[in-house]
Amino acid sequence: MKRPRTLRRQLVLVVTAGLATGAAVAPPRRQPTRPVNVDLAQVDMPSLAEVRARAAKVVFDTVLGAADAQPLLITNGHRTGWAKIEPSRDVYHFDARTLALGQVVARISAESAYAPLGLGRGVNWWWIDRRGGKWRSVVYSEAGGRGKVLNLLDSLISHAGVEWRQSIARFVFFDSTTAIWINTLKGGCAPGGFFPDWYWRLERAVPFLTPGGKAP
Repeated sequence: MKRPRTLRRQLVLVVTAGLATGAAVAPPRRQPTRPVNVDLAQVDMPSLAEVRARAAKVVFDTVLGAADAQPLLITNGHRTGWAKIEPSRDVYHFDARTLALGQVVARISAESAYAPLGLGRGVNWWWIDRRGGKWRSVVYSEAGGRGKVLNLLDSLISHAGVEWRQSIARFVFFDSTTAIWINTLKGGCAPGGFFPDWYWRLERAVPFLTPGGKAP
């Protein structure tokens, strides 16, 4: 028995529509990739052996004035635990590209351990590099065998119109802790450890005016 011509046309239309509908079906959506949380403090972290090898090629300025020596601890109301920081003689005229590659900027020797700066008793190395868009300040302790990241900074400090003539490193004291400071980038500087906001206001010329006086 033959099917009516009208019925055959309807079947063709149904099959064609089904094929067209199937062709229009979108493939399954891929799940978005979750961002990977990267700890910039640990990215390409050099080993103590690598830092020690780099330090062996560095000439440090040991003369006080360029170097600094201070007691870092307080015992029974008296400062104890002397430490000395000696800058690399070349750090003051490093440009940003050179410093970003990673440099031993200072040698710190400590009479006693000082945890806020990651200092162990004996010799320590201050290392600065740039990873993942952040400047990284690290202190390596020979006694502790590893590095302590002190800062992750978007930028280092720039001083307009300043041109350093030699390397200088300092301990900087606050109410209950001590930080470290070094000049670099030809006319800038780098902190190590915590610096309160008010400290940077002291960078301005004449931060304390005579009453009724005008800023220079």
